Amino acid sequence: MNLVVGIVLVVAVVLALTAGVGAIWSAVTGSSSSSASTAAASAPRTPAAVAVKMTIDAPPLGGVKGSNGGVDEAYVPGALTMTVGTTYDVTILNYSKDGHTWTLPDLNVNAVVPVGSTSSPSVTHFTVTPKKAGTYQWFCAVPCEKWSMATNGFMRGYIVVKA
Repeated sequence: MNLVVGIVLVVAVVLALTAGVGAIWSAVTGSSSSSASTAAASAPRTPAAVAVKMTIDAPPLGGVKGSNGGVDEAYVPGALTMTVGTTYDVTILNYSKDGHTWTLPDLNVNAVVPVGSTSSPSVTHFTVTPKKAGTYQWFCAVPCEKWSMATNGFMRGYIVVKA
């Protein structure tokens, strides 16, 4: 399990570094052209992203009681509704001592959610802009508790994207 977590963290660092280089490149190339700044200033404003907050609640202070009779770690809420073409700024607070992911291949999302604690959660941000209506399943790709990983509303769930 430590190997899997290590691999996931290495991938997260590579993706973060790649995003940082892209942001720097945009900043450098965007500021070098006065016509680009004028065009950007006159362009219509894009509406702000819709904020979505999820938590990973962990026992003993949190968690969700499942049909298995136990209280287990869970993403709350486990189901989301989104609209095609709208950008969502997703924030995940992880109160768990375990690392996780929030993986949704159909929308090209694989967010690494680092270890947190009940007193100091980790905070993960990402954006998603659905392009097509449908129902999509997300899941945690880091092996943790077998029942939670196989049960919607715990370490997996759905996004319903409306047109």
